[in-house]
Amino acid sequence: MAYRLIYTRPAVRDLEEIVRFIAQDRPEAAQGVGLALVELAESLLRFPLLGTQLRHRPGVRKAVHAPYVVLYRVDDTGQQIRIQRFWHAKRNPRSLHTE
Repeated sequence: MAYRLIYTRPAVRDLEEIVRFIAQDRPEAAQGVGLALVELAESLLRFPLLGTQLRHRPGVRKAVHAPYVVLYRVDDTGQQIRIQRFWHAKRNPRSLHTE
């Protein structure tokens, strides 16, 4: 059985905010960055263990498209990959909440 990709509400909100922020100064680049992040998330369907595990967040993995990271969880039993957040690496990690 193949994995399913699920985007949490915070992840969708993050992606929208990232694209909106970039579009303020570089509208031509904003859509490309958004698409690249979605493509990275979709690549996890083929390679669910691509990202590294986070030490301080058990079960959460991180895939990088610098300067952004995609935080996700792999549920082997349910065959799901849950995209938790899209996050700029320079943002304060203490303000990061995942489901």
